[in-house]
Formats: sequence, structure tokens, C-alpha cells
Amino acid sequence: MPQVGLNQVRGAQAVLAVLRARGVRVLFGLPGSTEAALLDALREAPDLRYVLTLQEGVAVAMADGYARATRGAAVVNLHTTVGTLAGLSLLYNAWRDRVPLVVLASHKDTRILGRGGFTSLPDTTALARPLCKWAHQTLRAEQVGEDVERAFQQALASPRGPAYVLVPEDLLADAVPGAGSTPTAQALPPRAHPQAVEELAERLLRARRPVMVVGSEVARSAAAELAVRLASELELAVVWEPRRTLVEIPYPEEEPHFVGGYDPSHPAVAGADLLVVLGAVLFVEFSPPSSPEIPSHAQLVHVHADAAELGRLYPPALPVHGDPGLVLQDLLQAVQARRAEVEAVRLERAGWVAALRTRWEAEISRAEREAQARGITAFQVGRELGRILPPHTLVVEEAVRSSPAFLDGYPAQPGGLLRTAGGSLGWGVPAALGAQMAQPGRPVVAVVGDGCLHFTPQALWTGVRQGLPVLVVVLNNQKYLAVEAGVRRLRGGELAPGTPGVDLSGIDHAAVARGYGAGGLRVDSRQELGDVLREGFRLALQEGRPYVVDVPVEDEPGL
Repeated sequence: MPQVGLNQVRGAQAVLAVLRARGVRVLFGLPGSTEAALLDALREAPDLRYVLTLQEGVAVAMADGYARATRGAAVVNLHTTVGTLAGLSLLYNAWRDRVPLVVLASHKDTRILGRGGFTSLPDTTALARPLCKWAHQTLRAEQVGEDVERAFQQALASPRGPAYVLVPEDLLADAVPGAGSTPTAQALPPRAHPQAVEELAERLLRARRPVMVVGSEVARSAAAELAVRLASELELAVVWEPRRTLVEIPYPEEEPHFVGGYDPSHPAVAGADLLVVLGAVLFVEFSPPSSPEIPSHAQLVHVHADAAELGRLYPPALPVHGDPGLVLQDLLQAVQARRAEVEAVRLERAGWVAALRTRWEAEISRAEREAQARGITAFQVGRELGRILPPHTLVVEEAVRSSPAFLDGYPAQPGGLLRTAGGSLGWGVPAALGAQMAQPGRPVVAVVGDGCLHFTPQALWTGVRQGLPVLVVVLNNQKYLAVEAGVRRLRGGELAPGTPGVDLSGIDHAAVARGYGAGGLRVDSRQELGDVLREGFRLALQEGRPYVVDVPVEDEPGL
């Protein structure tokens, strides 16, 4: 190892200086031999915590959950080419959901790069580039700290997302100048052009049946309250963005202008002459739609901080590039300056909005009645958790095909729910553990499908080691329900006996949890559902470790 002279440090110590300057105190990772200099530097840095995982996807998803819970960047350490490859699946979710991750990977020594060496490829950055805003390999030791700082800049600039920096092991060990690190000032979110805001206000006042579609970016801008004020000012019907892309709750369900989730057949959407879409993705298609998801008779206004989202599938009549929280601020000012026009439109719209709200409430009541007549369902699990959990609980949900029913049952609030729109399974449990580390005084609950649990069960071991009291509720239907649904769709509703790739029976989820040192319980009847969930939650908090509660659930109708 090279000698370190006066006023010099190793490249690894330059990395830690950047992390400290950026306020980072936790790294998630699974190291190998190329991280030796980094691990040695961390040994002498008690203010920085390296959280060891047993699988790279766990490290990425824990960092992902940590970043979402803190609203800042999180750091994940992957081991050279093979570690990068293993972490890419869960990095896909962070990329889809615009989560600011700094992925710090350590590579083989520069003297053997390009020679086909062990665990290396000629261009490892090419692997990460499709899922990152920036992917770069450091070329010189004195650039190590500079490149890590640049990764933070890239990850946090709007639109946010992962950034990847690959540092060869010899550059981490080399001596570099020992100057401190000063983070670059963070870029401010984009503000819409005043003319675009005025045009949006004009369209809202001219429309007879305007609908506001609020997306996850409204929640990330901490602008739910502003959205409520605008809906109240203008008597707007409000729907959430489609559940496939909804990653946070952007608008409270109990607010009287909320009328459900976006669907082209929803009476609010079907009857709208103006759709104002704030901070939502339009759309991430699962399969070819049978008809356009934006009704042809409705004008579309799309507001998003990522200009690439505007018109990606459906060109808007008015594209507005800007942070939705700032747009809401400016729009409220523009509307309040036109009081006479506002009062006129309020009277005309109020009855329509009230009727839509009554319809939505009737649908939820019907779902509850139907659930009472069946065995345990995802809807009932949501209802029961809503009764048991404290109001400030954070729920991290990865229920996949059971998600719509669970969300209908669970009274989610802005700031109280995290989801992923990526679809790469195994995110839920490690993301919940990462969120618990970010907010240690807050109850955190993961609600996951049985298939999702077993993509990353190793996360439970890390949760035990870190003393993380997370309740993990497994919605156990003993199958890959999405696979079954696809086969049924292909065959016109029928599932032929012996279809492969569906059955997941025979797994004792509670026993798997206990094998990693976590707690494990099982619900055996509908009557004990509430008691077992309550006990699992109590034990997780009391014992300071994850508790898995296995809940056998019936399929929801129509899945």
C-alpha cells in the first residue's frame, strides 16, 4: 500500500470526507476485497456506520427506503462488476421512482483493468448507465473525492435519481491531497414560467368539469395541503394518479373533494372536460390499452418537474415544466386574484363533486360488506391495520396484485405510505428496514406479498443485527398471482390444471423469519387476525427486531 505523506490522505478517506460534508452517516453495502481501503478507513470513522447486508439487492433497497424517508440522498456500496450486476434489479425501482441514490462501487486495480480479470468487464459503468442519471469510472486518485461529490450533485438535481461512480481499488488506497470537502450548493427545483401558470388558471376557470389528478411528486414537494386548498377554492374533483405509478399518497382520502383513483372509466375522468395532472406519470403501460387512457374529449394539462415526462405518451394541450409544489403556490396566487370568477364556477361545480364523492364512499362501503362475507382478504388486512397502528405509522407496501384491495382498506395519509412503481420484486422488506433506520422513533410496517418476501428474505438478518423493530405482514396467497392472472387473461378466464410458474405453497414464512433471527407468527383464522397483527407489532417494538406475520389471504374478485 502506498505511503501517505504529510497533508495527504488515502482516496478512501477523501470519499469519507465527501460523505461527512453531505451529512451522510450510514452506508449500506456488501463489500468484497476491492473495498479493503474503504473498510479500513471506516474502521477509524466511528461517526460513519456501514450496514452489512447478505445480498446486493437488499443493500440497494435499504438505501432506497432510507433516501425516501429522509428526502435526501443515500449511499450504497457495491462490489465491482458482479456486485453491480446483483444490485441492478432493485436499482431499477430507484430509477423508476426518482430516488436519489449514490452508488459507490469499487473496481479491480487499474493495472489489470481491460485484461479480462476476475469479476470485471471492460466497461462496468455501461451496466449501470441505463438506470442512472450519471455513471462514471474514476481515472485518477486525486479525482476520487471530486467524482463522489459529482455523484451527489447528479443524484439530487431535479429530476432526482441514482448516480453511479466506480472507483478502482488502487485509487482508494493511493495518497491524495488532504483538503476538506465542501458540497456544491443544491440546485433548486424548476419553477414554471409565469405565462404557463396564467394559462393554467384561465383554463381552470373556463372549464365546466375540471378534474385534478394529483401524483406522487406532489407528496415529494410536501404540497398536499396546497392541493387541498386549490381543490377547495375551485371545487375540483380530485383523483390520485394510477396505482401502478403511485409511490406516495399525494392527497388525503378524507378530504371531501377526493373521489378515488385514476381510471379512464371513472365517472370523474369520463365526464371531465379538463384534466389537470400535477406531478403524475402518464403512463407506465402494463399491456397495450384497449382504448386511450386520456379521454379524447378532455383537454390535458400536464405539470411535471421532469420535462421528459411531458407528452411522453399523450401530448398535452398545455405542458408545464415545473415543480408541482411551486406550481400550486403560484396557481393559488393567480386564482385568488380573480375572486369574482372563482365564486361563479364554485356554485356550478359543487353538486357534481359531491355526487362523485358519494359514489366513491358507496364503493368503499360495498367493498367492506363483501369482504365481511368472505375469508381473510387484503382489504380486511388493510382495515385491521388501520385500527391497530398509531396514526404516525409509516407503511411500506409491496403487495403487487393485492395492492388495490389493501389500499382500499387501509386509511393511508400523505407521508404515511411508500410504494414502488418499478415492479422489481423484493423491495418492500429492505426498504422498510432502511426507512426505520432513517426514522428510528417512528413505527414502520412492511406489507408484502409472499413472493416478494422471498426475493430478499436475507434482509431480515440485517434487520436483526441493526435492531430494527419492523412488523412485516405477508399477504400469503401461496402463488404468483400476477402469473396466474396473465395465464387467465390469455385463456379467457380459465387456468388450466398444472400450469407451471404459479404455485408457491409449502413455505413456512414464520419459520424462515426465525431462521434469520427475526420473530415469526401466523394467522390461522379470520377471528384472530387483529389479535395476531397487534401481537406482532407489540413484540417487534418490545424486542427491537423484525417480526413476520404470515396472513393467508383469499384472492380478490376479478384478479
